[in-house]
Amino acid sequence: MPPTGVKPNEPRGSEEADRQQSQEHSEEFTTRAPEYDRDLLAILPAIEVIDDLIVFYFEYCNWIYRHVNQPSFTQAWERFKNGTSSDRITLATACVIMAVATFYLPSQHPVLQNFSETHEEIGLKFYEVSTTALQRRMAESRTYSLELIELLLIRGMFQTLSKNDTEEIWHIRGELVTIAMAMGLHRDPGKWRMHRDIAERRRWAWWHIVLMERWQAFLFGRPLTIASHHFDTQLPSYCDPAVDKTGRLYLPNIALFRLAFILGEIMDDAVSVRPVPYDSVMANDRALTQWMEELPSELDLDEYRVARSLASPNTATRRFGVQSVIIRTSYYHIRFTLHRPYASSSPSPVGLSNGKSTVADNPKSAQSLEIAVGAADKLITMVGQSRPDFLANSALAVPGHMTWGPFHCFSAAMFFSFQLISNPDQPGAVMFRASIRKAINTLEQSSGNAVADKGYDILTSLTPLYAADFHLQPLESREKQRQQVLGTVRKLAFPYHDSHDPRRFGESPTSRGVGSPANSSSVSPPLSNMSAIPQPQGQYDSMHSTVTSIRTAGGFAQHQGQHIQNLAQSPTQLQMPSSVIAHPGTSSAGYQYPMTAVQPAYGDASRYSQYVHPVDDQMWGAAVGFGQTEWSQFLETFRPESAIGRHAHMQNS
Repeated sequence: MPPTGVKPNEPRGSEEADRQQSQEHSEEFTTRAPEYDRDLLAILPAIEVIDDLIVFYFEYCNWIYRHVNQPSFTQAWERFKNGTSSDRITLATACVIMAVATFYLPSQHPVLQNFSETHEEIGLKFYEVSTTALQRRMAESRTYSLELIELLLIRGMFQTLSKNDTEEIWHIRGELVTIAMAMGLHRDPGKWRMHRDIAERRRWAWWHIVLMERWQAFLFGRPLTIASHHFDTQLPSYCDPAVDKTGRLYLPNIALFRLAFILGEIMDDAVSVRPVPYDSVMANDRALTQWMEELPSELDLDEYRVARSLASPNTATRRFGVQSVIIRTSYYHIRFTLHRPYASSSPSPVGLSNGKSTVADNPKSAQSLEIAVGAADKLITMVGQSRPDFLANSALAVPGHMTWGPFHCFSAAMFFSFQLISNPDQPGAVMFRASIRKAINTLEQSSGNAVADKGYDILTSLTPLYAADFHLQPLESREKQRQQVLGTVRKLAFPYHDSHDPRRFGESPTSRGVGSPANSSSVSPPLSNMSAIPQPQGQYDSMHSTVTSIRTAGGFAQHQGQHIQNLAQSPTQLQMPSSVIAHPGTSSAGYQYPMTAVQPAYGDASRYSQYVHPVDDQMWGAAVGFGQTEWSQFLETFRPESAIGRHAHMQNS
């Protein structure tokens, strides 16, 4: 049934007609809203169309992220429309809700007949209106509120979907953490007399911030702002019986929050500049497997049940199918990335043509290789098998539901590519190549998706280097082809991070001014010279029912009315040099020289003594199968012998 107020048979008018129509619709608002927003309201469509998009968002677009509290926003929006409120946060939130909804609208949806632009253009227009409204609000008042938190969360979601400016997501994340901690969202509201609905809303907001920060830290390879032992906010637990009598509607969202909690522990180790014991890696792996074992039954679907759920005409059934695929693929991505650094085959120092992996000689490496391979293969298989089912249902064949599949596939395929390039004769090489082909096929089916197109270009460019017969070619031919391929790959755009973002230049600790992705190699904690680090016991035992606080309550002051001193300014990003972190088994590839100019803060200068060769042109993220240090070593190994000799001389000097 067409949405209320939309005429499905009405043809799209000219730009002049659209402009006149918008002006007419703006009159509907201006009789109620203050004059200073007239220019913004004139850009928006009819009130009926706005309402249709808002209803669509709450019905189809918040299955994974429930950023905006529906009852609270609905009340605020009604007050805005009837003239009793002119809150710009409400206007900005309505606009970004519409912007997000455009990513989930099927191509033939009747509401699109009200627009002449593409999905992307419509969404960007609404987002820009939201930005202007937010800027005007911040100019008149810098008060913290849950409404502001929810607005920033959904603005981050829009940037995640569009991927036009991934650095902006990191900027929003920083603002969210700053505001949330000032408001005390990191402390559980159960300690104070709050209405249940307010307490639950605060919990939802906080855990969405935790989820956003930890996933972005995982993608960028950057440290967390707040550790797990710095907050005690409990997971949301209430479900209105009027919404769902079973009380299980939000279990998938809670499961994703639990996964984010574990990811925080993983990232704490991953970006540590101090040695991390392998026992810690396995403890995190056990937490992951326990999480999977406790997955709600609604998400524990086999291939056939996933296909049946995605094809169902019932919205609730389709929702569980989508949640099952998205949440479980995130789990497989995290798990193979956790073990990837320890599973990497050590390449031969000369040519890699007949290099034999040292993995088989190291039980820990063999264990990690087996786990990483299994998780990466399941990741590629799940995305590949579910994609046709998404495409077959017009309601699901939309960018919003399919945004992460290509990135997952690319990441796992890069892991297999690196394995093959490092050691083409290792056991499982045939399976690795088959998995890469499946991933490339999935990316090809996603043509038009920016991430898929970039990932496809990189994987296909690397194809000659992991071909089955590459090591049989003459040495001179192999070397020439390597230089050609690597020269091409260096110039390709990274599938997630902004390429050559100007914000990464100028204040960078590296000579080339490359910023955050360099640190992404730190998902591979160094194993050499490990010191014993106490491992907390029972760290995840309570996650099945609650997140247990290990801190005392302490003092607390709510800052609901506190002012933001500099909200528009991005938090300062203090970054360690990319070369600080070394991968297991790669210390021989680095330079060693006295660090006399460095004054150690902790009296432990030795942890800064291992340096690896900086990446020349392209920084590879930790979550995409290549670590920065591995990529550095990979390029180093493929350098002409004369260059390798010079570097060896520097190592021995």
